[in-house]
Amino acid sequence: MRLRHYWFIVCLSNAWIVFEAGHSEKDTNDSSPVECEEGSFMLNTCEERCECKKGKLTSCYRVRKDFTKMTIEDRKRYINTYKLASVHPVVKKDYEKLIALHNTGGNQAKVPEAFLPFHRWFLVEMENVLRRIDCRVTLPYWDWSKNTHHWWRGTGDEDLWNPADHGLGGDGNYTDDNCVEDGAFSKDKWLLLDVSGGGCLRRNFTKDNLLYDIDHVKKTLSLPLEEFEQFEETVRVDYHLLPHNAIGGTMMNPLIAANAPELLLHHSFMDKLWYQWQNKGDEYKNVYFPSVPFKLYGSKYYGREWIDSSNLPGQVKVLYEE
Repeated sequence: MRLRHYWFIVCLSNAWIVFEAGHSEKDTNDSSPVECEEGSFMLNTCEERCECKKGKLTSCYRVRKDFTKMTIEDRKRYINTYKLASVHPVVKKDYEKLIALHNTGGNQAKVPEAFLPFHRWFLVEMENVLRRIDCRVTLPYWDWSKNTHHWWRGTGDEDLWNPADHGLGGDGNYTDDNCVEDGAFSKDKWLLLDVSGGGCLRRNFTKDNLLYDIDHVKKTLSLPLEEFEQFEETVRVDYHLLPHNAIGGTMMNPLIAANAPELLLHHSFMDKLWYQWQNKGDEYKNVYFPSVPFKLYGSKYYGREWIDSSNLPGQVKVLYEE
């Protein structure tokens, strides 16, 4: 296992050099003149959605997509970049620091005053790490509400749990401590960080229908401004905990869950729900968090600084694609 893991790191290191040569984070700030129609939108070299103004691309947004609707190529790129971040010496330290912070600060980040803005900050920080490898990468989301009756399926090319190199692999083997044995994150291809206890990624699917389907999500998104606390609690408690418990294994253990690759896709969906609710109007965007007086756990920011996805710290702009 040690030798195999060593060669895995060597191969990924070589892949990182290729990625860096073609697409690095510095490309996102390229303001060179381009041929485009004034006021039109187009993608820059990092595949951000930008507006053309006076022959330059401005107001560029990172576009987060539904993982199950992404092309096979884009899914492979995301998975390979994620795996590379967990082992490459240039970015592993920052990746590991974020995983450890989420593992140790989970309880403080789950309170109503922090859950939504903390995870929005966490997602951007993780995304920044991945984009140091390939700036075309943004965090996908997994909308499990559209597939509650067979959410665990992995037989289709579009399925999240597909065992090929464009999926996350499937359920764990109950005869082998629930270790995942297929897909890109199988035990012979990828291991948890030492800060998460090391060893294999574990899953123990509860193959029951999820309680909250797309109609339930629509009702939640339709809640009026004065029921923000109900909206927040539904997302933080009901929607957040449901997949953690259904997937089981690593995802079910709050002390190591951040190291499960599916966590980012799940929390991107939680952030998307907040993003959709906020887009109902300025009063929805700015409710509650501006009055919270303390900083987010492990960061230098207040929650109010992570309210507007079109104006986040570090000049980051994020939008979600349906």
